[in-house]
Amino acid sequence: MTLPGPVVLIGLPLAVSLVLQVLRRWTALMAFLATATALFGGLLVLSSPLLDWLPLSTVDVAIEQPFYILGRVLTIEPVDRLPLIFIFFTAAGLFVIAWRLLPHSNFFPTGLMMVAMLAGAMMLRQVVFTALLIEIAAVLAVFPLHEPVGGHYGGGSGKGGARYIAYITLALPGLMITQLLLELFTVFPNDTALLQSATILLGLSFAILLGAVPFQAWLSTVATDGSPPVVTFLFTVNMGAAWFMLLAYLESYAWLGRQAMFSPLFTTVGLLMMIIGGSLAAAQRRPGRLIGYATLVDNGAMFMALGTRQVAGVALTLMILMARPLALGLMTMGLDGLKRLGNSDDSTANNGASTASLEGAGWRAPWRAVAFVVGGIAMAGFPLSLNFAARWGLYRVIAETSLFQAVLALLGCAGVMMGVIGVARMLFAPRLKAATQQNDGREGNREDLVVLILIMVLIGATLALGIFPGAVGEIALQMAEGFTFF
Repeated sequence: MTLPGPVVLIGLPLAVSLVLQVLRRWTALMAFLATATALFGGLLVLSSPLLDWLPLSTVDVAIEQPFYILGRVLTIEPVDRLPLIFIFFTAAGLFVIAWRLLPHSNFFPTGLMMVAMLAGAMMLRQVVFTALLIEIAAVLAVFPLHEPVGGHYGGGSGKGGARYIAYITLALPGLMITQLLLELFTVFPNDTALLQSATILLGLSFAILLGAVPFQAWLSTVATDGSPPVVTFLFTVNMGAAWFMLLAYLESYAWLGRQAMFSPLFTTVGLLMMIIGGSLAAAQRRPGRLIGYATLVDNGAMFMALGTRQVAGVALTLMILMARPLALGLMTMGLDGLKRLGNSDDSTANNGASTASLEGAGWRAPWRAVAFVVGGIAMAGFPLSLNFAARWGLYRVIAETSLFQAVLALLGCAGVMMGVIGVARMLFAPRLKAATQQNDGREGNREDLVVLILIMVLIGATLALGIFPGAVGEIALQMAEGFTFF
């Protein structure tokens, strides 16, 4: 029996997610099954003959065979392999982290459902249905985003999830109208006004979808109000799928990238995101909000890279995207422990109680604080991290046309670094000995050994890729050469 690849990559996560719904009492088993399923999907895309090694002689998977459903075609083309590998492997890593941070959570079955929807979005050739699948994944993400976990924190106010859904929904009509305008342009190729309107509407839709200025409010709200592992999933897997959808859009309608306004539009939007995000991050002392602003700057760097209209810019965009899971994974593990230690949801806005409860927390949970700081340095694009190589390449490409813009982009990243330094000073601020002893006795600050091992592994991977970024850069460049719109 031969199964098309899309059937396995979508059907298997959905089937396992149904099983996980009845295994909520056994966190380790849920985490193992979710991680194994995601790893299997990623390895299947990476190496098609994978099933030859398994005792399934009666089953064969044709990874590139298309699958037709309701008049729509799902197919895996060579350019789709890296997006699918990124989605499955990143989800697998986050399931491992959530194993120790989210006991009895709905994140594991819901996460597999999101992976299935996003994988389907990458395999669909119709952009409208791709956007709808990303919308479904966004709706699913809200369920574990505010779920109370372990009685420590979570639940939040629900504001982050509500804003996330609102902005994602606002982006859909623009994408649908854009496709309609482009189809009209194929009928009336002399009407350049249609193409100009489509370019502006496309930029506006993805600006909303990816949290560009002035639609960035949901980033900081989600990062503050949500469960840290789920927030990381949204900012890496879900947002990564949106970036790959943008690249697929430009590949399908290559003349969009040839418009005179394309480069100024994307460059201006990206530069504004980096400047405003860096300015907000520099003055920020709440770890959750800092994650949101750092992500805003990271997205701005990717917009600027695409605005260069070069293959190198596409490669830098992909490299920045691949560097994000490591940095945000570290910040997630750090923020999770600091929230539990401070017994705060990091969302108090009345008198700064959340920051007061975290003052000096680094002395009580040093590994969590170090994880957050190292992840923050990586998100800021400073040495030694993979993001540093990507950002440095971006500065060089931008400086070829405008040194001033390159300096402004660097200052935006420096603002994130200033925010990280400010949070680090707060976390390692001296505290009264009596108060520290009282808090130590109340919390019983014994770190989970598995969490410490995961932190050390992520720090080691961050440093290793920062010192030797060539392998990831080569993969990103090969992937970028698969796109022909520039």
